[in-house]
Amino acid sequence: MRRALRPLAAALAVPLATVALGACGGDDDSAGPETTSATDPSAEGAGCTTDETGPLQLVIVNDDGVINPALDVLIDRLAEEDDLDLDVTVVAPADERSGSSDTTTPGGATYVEATTPGGNTAYSVDGYPADAVVVALDDLGLEPHLVVSGINPGQNFGTFASLSGTVGAARTAIRRDVPALAVSAGPEFDQAQFEAGADLAVEWIEDNCDALITREHQTDTLASINVPACAPEQMGAVQEVHRALEMPALPEGENIFASTCDLADPAPADDVAAVRSGYPSLTQVEADI
Repeated sequence: MRRALRPLAAALAVPLATVALGACGGDDDSAGPETTSATDPSAEGAGCTTDETGPLQLVIVNDDGVINPALDVLIDRLAEEDDLDLDVTVVAPADERSGSSDTTTPGGATYVEATTPGGNTAYSVDGYPADAVVVALDDLGLEPHLVVSGINPGQNFGTFASLSGTVGAARTAIRRDVPALAVSAGPEFDQAQFEAGADLAVEWIEDNCDALITREHQTDTLASINVPACAPEQMGAVQEVHRALEMPALPEGENIFASTCDLADPAPADDVAAVRSGYPSLTQVEADI
């Protein structure tokens, strides 16, 4: 059963931006990157939430601000879930803070109640993406099983990960011993492409749900998903690869974020090679890079 996101005026007895969501398995039959079916009882992690465990508590942050519609793609995808019980709180910067890495505001950042472009409830933080994590954990007193950062317009692969506010927020979370997932897609917002990224995020949550709900998931690294700038039907399967430590030398004028979408490199050496060939990448990233 899908539960509607709670409007601002109705959130009186609970934290304003916390929304209880039913979870797993949407109705979209469109082609896209390979994912584990959330309705398959054999899927690892599917149905791991119970009355005894309570809901899987998620905090969603980003570096593009509470004003960015890409945030709603992930929120709305989570709202379609039926197999997991999710409790989602959105805490995001008031405006775009891309490229801010893991910077925080000296003395802390202030925050107010807000809504996303899609009408989802949120907290708006007058600060950086990393500040949003600090506000969620310290000021709001949340105890999430997972921090999800994204979906970010623009891939945060290779050496860009160290500059990324999206990854920086996730790095801040694992420093606080909270597991984190960062999700990034093409530089230009494309609904279908970003929905494919949201599907991959949900798959990752399902695959890791058992460890997350028992608070046994590792926090030595964060998981980073980068989605190629391709139509979903052109994407290959997710490639678990290392982060590129050097960016490739490209011909003058060639865009590093462009993807050929020809899947010509079926065994990519790193996340940059995977994404540029049309494969979503899944990479582990350390807190200090």
